[in-house]
Amino acid sequence: MVLQVEEHNKGIRTLRYVITGGPGSGKSTLLDVLSERGSCCFEEVSRRLIKEQAVLDNGIMPWNDLPAFAELAIEAMVQQYHISQEVEGLCFFDRAIPDVFGYLKNSGFSVPPEYRALLKECRYQDDVFVLPPWPDIFEQDNERPQTYEESVSLYHALCDAYDSCGFTLHHVPKGSVEKRVGFIESFVAEQKGAIK
Repeated sequence: MVLQVEEHNKGIRTLRYVITGGPGSGKSTLLDVLSERGSCCFEEVSRRLIKEQAVLDNGIMPWNDLPAFAELAIEAMVQQYHISQEVEGLCFFDRAIPDVFGYLKNSGFSVPPEYRALLKECRYQDDVFVLPPWPDIFEQDNERPQTYEESVSLYHALCDAYDSCGFTLHHVPKGSVEKRVGFIESFVAEQKGAIK
């Protein structure tokens, strides 16, 4: 497992925003549009990991061994962070390290101290975008077996995890993907103007 983060881009200014929310809240669709508009976007690692693990004889699945899957997810998230160090400008992440905290706590598991240490080294923006539960767009699939009720429970656990880690949550309003993208782009534009 990756247990340290090396800072490669001392001279590069990178803004790393996290987009989180319960399963089926519209994150992937939102990230797809942000990517089409030219932003650097990082996929949700858990969906990729589930696909990869599903074809292995002894694959690790979150619903069978969540702590072991969480370790895989943390390592993949740190790798994403390493990649983002080479990007100048704006990056969006479909979930980040505190999501793992929320998933673990929602299932009654403790968060290993080394995960918290990694979060301190991975410098995301303090402002985090969260998508609320939305039954009208919720769908289950092979990588998202949770019920809507479970998705709502995870949403609350994720909000608690980010809040307890000192992040400020900004709830993205329900509406068309264009409206949601506009909300995020307007917020980011204001923040970029404030730090110039």
